[in-house]
Amino acid sequence: MIDLHLHLDGSLSEQDFIYLAKKDGISLGDNFPQNIYVPDDCPSLEVYLERFNLPLLLMQSSENISFVTQSLAKRLYDLGYIYAEIRFAPQLHTQKGLSQYEVTLAALDGLNKALQECPGFEANLILCCMRHGTEDVNLETIGVANQLKGTRVVGVDLAGAERLHPSSYYKNIFDLAKKYELNITIHAGEATGSDEIMMALDNGATRIGHGVHLMVNSPDGDRAKRENVCFEFCPTSNLQTKSLKKYEDVPIRDFQAKGIDITINSDNMTVSNTDVYKEFKHLYQTFKLNKKEVYGFLLNSVNHSFTSEEIKQKLRDRLDQKIDDFYSEICQ
Repeated sequence: MIDLHLHLDGSLSEQDFIYLAKKDGISLGDNFPQNIYVPDDCPSLEVYLERFNLPLLLMQSSENISFVTQSLAKRLYDLGYIYAEIRFAPQLHTQKGLSQYEVTLAALDGLNKALQECPGFEANLILCCMRHGTEDVNLETIGVANQLKGTRVVGVDLAGAERLHPSSYYKNIFDLAKKYELNITIHAGEATGSDEIMMALDNGATRIGHGVHLMVNSPDGDRAKRENVCFEFCPTSNLQTKSLKKYEDVPIRDFQAKGIDITINSDNMTVSNTDVYKEFKHLYQTFKLNKKEVYGFLLNSVNHSFTSEEIKQKLRDRLDQKIDDFYSEICQ
């Protein structure tokens, strides 16, 4: 019911695809809707990322970006979510002349419209820089995040194929993010190892997207614990990208033993055909999680979210009210 790692372009519904494609005269392909979900035999992260080509084709106007953001937020509310941080890369939506600032305003418009219809639900946006993006374009993303700080834009990220583009290349970008005092989360330690996570921490990350290959019982793990870094686990997508082989490989117990905070997230609801409920169900079945552990993971999501302290307290209160029902549902 809380998701801190959720990609907008990976979470369009089938109905979103159909509506936008018809409106804009764009073909969805002969194998729709199979082509919007990752195949079971997906060999790598790079192939997984190909599933974003079609949604990005449809998300090149302010109207469409607003529409899909509103649609996603309303679906989360209908599922019973109480909070989400939705991330996307503005630079990927400028193919028809929009600026990154205009792209972000469109997403904010859609989000604000949804929240007016979703009492008790809170959501914010995280802007992604891209590993394959140029430095100038990524610096523009940081600038937009700073311009819109104080709205529902609450942080920045670095996404993309980390094996091809190590975090060390992005020092200038995150030096600027730190100068602007922006919240930083970085995808790291999904396709590569612990060294990439340490570079992300050097770049100012307080949260790590995925991070399942942290060497927990090493100085790297000691640093993550000491700096109170939170790791955004996305189990199903990690299996699909072959970062992990099976749910038993999700290093929950190692992180718990070390005292490093983790959260459970969906990553891409449509591409991975999942949501937070499904993720917790998989982990409950695999690790026999008790209610205290499930509550702890959700509380980590609240405590490490990039929202205000006032909203965090409201979320803690709502979590206390809903945890029994949530735990009962994932145990079914």
